Amino acid sequence: MAFIVSPSKSASNRRDFLTSLPSHLIIEILSRLPAKSLVQCKSVCKQWLDLTSDPYLAKLHFTRSKPGVAIHQSEPSKNLLRVADFDDFHAPTAEIDLKSLTPSPDVAVDGSVKGLLLLRDANYKREALYVCNPLTREYIELASPNQAARYPSIVTHGFGVTNSSEEFKIVRIYQEREIDPRNGSCLRIPNSECQIYTLGTGEWRAVCERSNQFAYDGRLIGQFFRGNLHWIIEDLNGNDLISAFDLDNEAFHPFPAPFPGRKLLGSVGVLDDCLCLCDNTSNFEVDIWVMKEYGIGKSWSKRFVIRKMPELIGPSFEIVRVLKVLGDGNILLVWADYCVLNYCSKSEVTQEVEMLQSRGPNSVEAMHYVPSLMSLKSFVREKVVKF
Repeated sequence: MAFIVSPSKSASNRRDFLTSLPSHLIIEILSRLPAKSLVQCKSVCKQWLDLTSDPYLAKLHFTRSKPGVAIHQSEPSKNLLRVADFDDFHAPTAEIDLKSLTPSPDVAVDGSVKGLLLLRDANYKREALYVCNPLTREYIELASPNQAARYPSIVTHGFGVTNSSEEFKIVRIYQEREIDPRNGSCLRIPNSECQIYTLGTGEWRAVCERSNQFAYDGRLIGQFFRGNLHWIIEDLNGNDLISAFDLDNEAFHPFPAPFPGRKLLGSVGVLDDCLCLCDNTSNFEVDIWVMKEYGIGKSWSKRFVIRKMPELIGPSFEIVRVLKVLGDGNILLVWADYCVLNYCSKSEVTQEVEMLQSRGPNSVEAMHYVPSLMSLKSFVREKVVKF
């Protein structure tokens, strides 16, 4: 006699079998799932909901998470933040309309560390900073900084985590400037302050490390790498350097750029576990330099020379950032937070990548992102809000 088992009963049996497993085996299984699938597992049963909220599972899953990308698109009608895999931009792991965070359309992504994003309301009238986890759909609004930005002052931020104690820190550099009315250049920096916000403390504090010996570019954010935040800076003699801020010791230390004595238009990034610099000084190409030995100025080496698309050839004042080198050798670049470019190293052809299903007229930001289930509720002195 044949027995026919209904699909619903079969699925129920499989679910009952999985939920009957010991917790440590369930955690091992869940930790190997893609982030999107793991989020969906929260609704299976209360046991799995509790397990997916376990900090141990969050840490274990993060070590196995596939690196992806955080994409922010600003349009008149919406302000979308998506996280997705590099091989499928149109099937996001999570999607959030940032209008639930702030009505301002001027939101920027200023950092990505261990699954957390630093968001900034870029409106000069209201300088607000947020830390969010797109996967858990949680965010924290940071306390207001001690000094508000007013033109012609500049503000730049960095977001990282300490090596020693895994404290998450936001660094804010504020500089007042005297501007030459003839050409708009900076004549003097009468006041400069470095402030730090450690997540979980609920407050900013000033660091007694002097930062007024160097001029920072407000368009650049601090690149986190090996426990340090990095910026391109200009010294009092007009020379460009790399500034590294040690998050453990809370101290700055500069080191040389690839070509001392020459001005550059670039940004600092990370490429193949090396610090890199993307330079857009040339009219015809973008140069990518890699520091093979971290902190050693003589170890800079030109890794790629990328020809510009015809419509981008000519004098430029735009910042270009390296996003990722893909498995096929192609390179993804972010052009001025306006579009994403794909450079084919074999054909030496650069093309625009459509990151979202519909391109808006305003901006597209893209940043390296690794999914994490870490809850912001672990920062006990912070007010955590759900999207």
